[in-house]
Amino acid sequence: MTRLAPLSLVAAALLPLGSCCSLSRFFCGPDRTPWVSVEFDSPAKAVKTLLEAIRRDEPEVVYLCLSTDYRRRLGLDAATVQLAWQRIREANPGLHVVGYAEVPAPKLHGPEHASMSLDVEGRQVDIHLVRQSYWELRYQRTAAMMGQESDGPPGEGGEPIGSFAGFARIETMGDAERSRISIGPLTFYHDGITAVPLDALDHVALTRRWKVADLQVRAP
Repeated sequence: MTRLAPLSLVAAALLPLGSCCSLSRFFCGPDRTPWVSVEFDSPAKAVKTLLEAIRRDEPEVVYLCLSTDYRRRLGLDAATVQLAWQRIREANPGLHVVGYAEVPAPKLHGPEHASMSLDVEGRQVDIHLVRQSYWELRYQRTAAMMGQESDGPPGEGGEPIGSFAGFARIETMGDAERSRISIGPLTFYHDGITAVPLDALDHVALTRRWKVADLQVRAP
């Protein structure tokens, strides 16, 4: 078993191209139809998003599919993923074909971990996933807030967190079968703006997303 970086692994898993269908897809090139979704709500959705990103030649979305720790171990960041993808793509024409693999039901290993195995042109690709926690927010950057004539692009903040502990608290409310959730405090930066009023906030949340934590290709 050989452990590889995800982009290199995909290239290795691509060959051989065995079927007529695969051969047809090879010559058609990456899929350019509109995206259906980018979702990380479940292990299966996370893997489907990864495969669709490969099929459509979207390295930024491939990067989004990887866990924070996996990116760090691979030495990848948002600035380097484009170059890495370009080199792999040039060395492996038809890379997008791997995106057509069928996604089986995942095996759950507790609430935070899952795994599945894909059959990619005769090779088994083992994928391990982890459920990551985040806090996130979005807000409007209005002309009045920025001291200019037109509104700016929406602002956002957020980062991965180890768990919800320290960011949220649940209190039961007597015998009423109700609970109260308190969230915060959350510290965010708003460059060029002195203050962000409450009514400028569009979204504030704690969320969890499934991300790819490891990829392995088994030799045929």
